[in-house]
Amino acid sequence: LVAAPLVAEAGLPRLTCSVVRAPGGLTHGECHMATSALLAAPLIKQSMPLDCESAALAVALQARGFDISQGWVFDQLPKDPRVAIVTGAHPVIWGDPSVDFVGNVYGAESRYTGYGVYYPPIAAAAERAGATADGHTGWTTTDIEAEIRAGHPVVVWVNFNFAYSATGRWNARDGRSIPYTTEEHAVTVVGFNTVTGTVMVVDVGVGLHRPISTAAFTAASATFGGMAVACSEPGAPYTPAHRQ
Repeated sequence: LVAAPLVAEAGLPRLTCSVVRAPGGLTHGECHMATSALLAAPLIKQSMPLDCESAALAVALQARGFDISQGWVFDQLPKDPRVAIVTGAHPVIWGDPSVDFVGNVYGAESRYTGYGVYYPPIAAAAERAGATADGHTGWTTTDIEAEIRAGHPVVVWVNFNFAYSATGRWNARDGRSIPYTTEEHAVTVVGFNTVTGTVMVVDVGVGLHRPISTAAFTAASATFGGMAVACSEPGAPYTPAHRQ
């Protein structure tokens, strides 16, 4: 039995069950995990060169029914506009994207004039909007698929080319060692299909759905150690689906 539900509400059943009636009135039931799901979500294109994280969260929040724009999300983020200290064509000291949006949103990652933000400020913005957010590193593709089954869109950090990339390091002014790439990107996962072996994302870089092979998605998300933020609706106790 293959089920392909359109998931639009959190808390939908994770099992698809069927009952077969046999001669004599006997019944036999079977239940299977859904092999695919697709959340209803808007297609948003980022409005500034480096605000992909804000746009990706806006997709997730709007999918959960919040009237929130990417501009609103970006305004919630603390900013560190100080320039990078570059030695040998690489940054050695810059800001901490786990605390602030680093650099100029109209800058360029390749020139170290602008960068982005990691999961803690994005999760905080989601909760400020009224959502419940689960943000951390260490997410697996299986974890993310479980969140989609539960109706929770997930913002995931990847490399812009959707492939694994080794990361460089700079030292934040707070002393933390920061992993980075010059193609850091964030997308919103809204679906998956285990039969075709694909994950569906809203790629805010172009404002379109983008199906990615599960293997490629897994490799791309490993670039930032499985960094992601799952969003659910307000008012409901949030139990991360991948931990149930």
